[in-house]
Amino acid sequence: MSRESNAVEDHLQSAVHLPNYWEILSKAGKRITDNKLRSAGKQYLTGGKSIMLSGGLPNQKPLPIKKIQFTMSDGHEISLSDKEVAHANSYGLSEGITELRDWLLGLHKLEHKPPQLTRKDHPEPFALTITNGITDGIRTCFHILLDEGDSVLMERETYSNTLTLLQLFAASPVAVNTDEDGINAKDLEAIMSSWPEVHPHSKRPRVMYITPACSNPTGYTWSEQNMVNVYKVCRKYDVIIIEDSAYYFLQFGERQRTFQSIDVDGRVIRLDTFSKTIGAGYRLGWISGPSTLTDRYVLSMSQYTAHPCVLSQIMINHILQYWGYETFNKQMIYTSEIYRNNAEILASALDKYLTGLATWSFPRGGMFMWLKINDIADTSVIMREASQAGVSLISGDFFVPEFKPTCYIRLSFSMADMEDIEQGIKIFADVIKAKKKECLCNGTQ
Repeated sequence: MSRESNAVEDHLQSAVHLPNYWEILSKAGKRITDNKLRSAGKQYLTGGKSIMLSGGLPNQKPLPIKKIQFTMSDGHEISLSDKEVAHANSYGLSEGITELRDWLLGLHKLEHKPPQLTRKDHPEPFALTITNGITDGIRTCFHILLDEGDSVLMERETYSNTLTLLQLFAASPVAVNTDEDGINAKDLEAIMSSWPEVHPHSKRPRVMYITPACSNPTGYTWSEQNMVNVYKVCRKYDVIIIEDSAYYFLQFGERQRTFQSIDVDGRVIRLDTFSKTIGAGYRLGWISGPSTLTDRYVLSMSQYTAHPCVLSQIMINHILQYWGYETFNKQMIYTSEIYRNNAEILASALDKYLTGLATWSFPRGGMFMWLKINDIADTSVIMREASQAGVSLISGDFFVPEFKPTCYIRLSFSMADMEDIEQGIKIFADVIKAKKKECLCNGTQ
């Protein structure tokens, strides 16, 4: 057994340090109550027998859709029953369809083995609920956890929408130094220990948002040892970890451990999605973790979006039940291999055209490659000029706090074919060369 594996196993045997959930919740998270109308109609929505004179559910008779059928990529046809079509035409439970939640709970037992489930004496129950995708999941987590003026710990580069959502909640990002193994635990400790002195008028951060598997934008996947090191700092300062796992199943090769798999205390809220593996337009994902927090999540969702799309849930549940866990895993491997092949094509084109102009590392999964452009401090100019030349890419300022200029570019290898990647990188290289020549002539960078 490796030293890294030993460290993880030792950590898994450590005592539970239950978070102070009530103190961590936002004012809204503490204040939010049950949606009384939805609660009153729950008996009907769960199949209870009663004469329905309460809820404002639509009458099925005039609704136009009566039959729904779809064909999977292997030719298998799935037809929804009349009861399922009627359900899709109506409202649903805020927490999602029970059968789908049960299937996903089984997946977590197989894939992550959360200590909350494997430790029979764990004081905090584990729960799972369906969401309207990752972005809505992040928004709802922020609603129940953040107050105006709060600070959130995160990687140096992070998902752009998260930065925008923080602005919505009047909260501030705190970027921690990050490399290919993840957030630097020593730097995290330094930030947290010095917080009262450096920021005497603001609360120490109580939430950390991270994408430890195939990060968007960098493609980095955290090492297991670093996960344990960072987890210990979060335990010391009672920080809740929001684990954004949008790209988890797109890892190349063996999938890495997750924060949920080492969550001895019950301080990890994990967000998953079907967007990258079944379809983004269905707007469906799930959240899992300590029930004290997921229950608050459901209350918040019931007040804002009411419930996830019922039709999407029924369709995806049919797909998962048809596949089973073994075929699901094979499908995930097949999907990740497509992305690996695309990444190798992109890497080959970069070697051919950008050697000496930029530096990069091969990602461990996901959809993106993160490039540092040599001798150019603001890549937003490169992005604009590449766009004018017919190549779409994203400059690094989209992914850093305050959207400051950077020397980085994010390239996606998810959609373009071999010929387009080759041509696009050649054009990209020409744009960089032209910009460097212009800077030399002007005496600037």
